[in-house]
Amino acid sequence: MAVTGLDEFYAYKNQLAEDLLTNEKILRLLSPTGVPAERPRELMYAQVFPYEYMPDTVETANTYVFCDVDVSKSMDKTYLKPVLYVWILVHKSLLRLPGGAGVRTDAVAAEIVRAVNGSRKYGLGELDFYSAKRFSPITDYQGKVLTFNAEEFNRLSPTRQPVPSNRRRR
Repeated sequence: MAVTGLDEFYAYKNQLAEDLLTNEKILRLLSPTGVPAERPRELMYAQVFPYEYMPDTVETANTYVFCDVDVSKSMDKTYLKPVLYVWILVHKSLLRLPGGAGVRTDAVAAEIVRAVNGSRKYGLGELDFYSAKRFSPITDYQGKVLTFNAEEFNRLSPTRQPVPSNRRRR
């Protein structure tokens, strides 16, 4: 199936989930014990969500990562500016890393930026880290929102011309 229109941007979320669930350091930070899950794919829709999600009732302390994509603007007929948002949410009981090695929210944010900043798997060229801001959306949780900017083609060729060689292919 060809990726067209907004599908291209939604694919960013799948790529981000792949980047997170295959990164040993991020998997350790997502675990309250520091031991990565035996089946990391099971964290999808449990702790890693491809949409902005706030748990209604939380029965166990956890660390969550959510992501979404907006198209901030159309630069012209050729290019769009997609923005990838990544939210990190950590229960207050898990904020302090074992041995006082820092704050879990900061550590997860740093690892995500390290894993995807400059990646050529998102849009044309490299994904650019733009900002990290704190937020506290629900009681007993602290968080950060990371913002990344990309550039993507505005329109696919209606003439069925071949895809340019510099365009990412699925």
